[in-house]
Amino acid sequence: MDVAKLNSRDHSNVGLFTAVGISLAALYAGSRLLAKNSRREPLNFRDKVVLITGGSRGLGLAMAKEFGHQGSRLALCARDAEELQNARDLLIREGIQVDTFVCDVTKKNEVESLLGQVIGRFGHVDVLINNAGLISVAPLDSLDESDFEKAMDLMFWGPFHMTMAVLPHMKKLTGAQIINIASVGGRVSVPHLLPYSCAKFALVGFSSGLAAELQSRNIDVLTVCPGLMRTGSYLKAEFKGKVENEFGWFSVLGNLPGFSVAADYAARQIRDAAQRRKHHLIISLPAKILIAADAVVPELTQTIFGTVNALLPGPGPKDSATGESVNPKFGALFQMLTTLGRQAARKLNESPV
Repeated sequence: MDVAKLNSRDHSNVGLFTAVGISLAALYAGSRLLAKNSRREPLNFRDKVVLITGGSRGLGLAMAKEFGHQGSRLALCARDAEELQNARDLLIREGIQVDTFVCDVTKKNEVESLLGQVIGRFGHVDVLINNAGLISVAPLDSLDESDFEKAMDLMFWGPFHMTMAVLPHMKKLTGAQIINIASVGGRVSVPHLLPYSCAKFALVGFSSGLAAELQSRNIDVLTVCPGLMRTGSYLKAEFKGKVENEFGWFSVLGNLPGFSVAADYAARQIRDAAQRRKHHLIISLPAKILIAADAVVPELTQTIFGTVNALLPGPGPKDSATGESVNPKFGALFQMLTTLGRQAARKLNESPV
């Protein structure tokens, strides 16, 4: 009898049983914690101070309406003073209490100044919604390093600096909350959206880890990963390469029912998840399917994306153009296919078209 082999087998069995035991214990503890969290009292947003970055248009404005109709007191910030004024007028007409603040969240000193102004006006911030963002669509060969830096500054470093600035105040409150608007592109990287996906992946990592670190402080962190939404933002997106072709495929796909959801629906989903103090939210069935597929069969999804990339427009000039400047070049059929997007743009302060 080979004693060494028996001892080795015994040690392997002990290791296996230990690993199974630890896993079962972790699952049990996790299920108890999940059950405990599910029994927590839902949040009431009446009279809560909600600060929304990028709140002057698009999803930010849709969320402002949703939280405003719950009785929240709103602080909206954006870079464009005129857009902020338009948003303020719209919300006041709906009976919503709102103040606006001009701020570029890519600049740390402006973020710190903003927090000082908001706290000076309201006394505190109960909910921070990091929403400011910009979509840039182009093949890799038409991008520069500056495109990635711009995306990271706005959609990662902006939320990071906002969060770090507000945390000392939130730690003094009961039931404070941070909501980070990421994207399905922060879970699955899509061709021709690399700078956007890089920034959103970083935001998802920061947001998920932050939720764990702040759990003991009674500060909830919600990471939101929406799929395509009809917010009108395709008109504000930036395009490089063969800009008309890039704008064409992105706009049609992003505004068709089935592929995309309405901004109002997304805003309700976010408010409901925040109210129930959830930590993760994926919006839209296509987004859920894509994230699940990438987790279960990543090689297959990578192969599919490679095929999709081959069908997308090739490289072109590195000069950028906004969707709003390219849109008039398209005819009646295209305008019909993007009707819902134009309606959302008018409703959500994205564009007068």
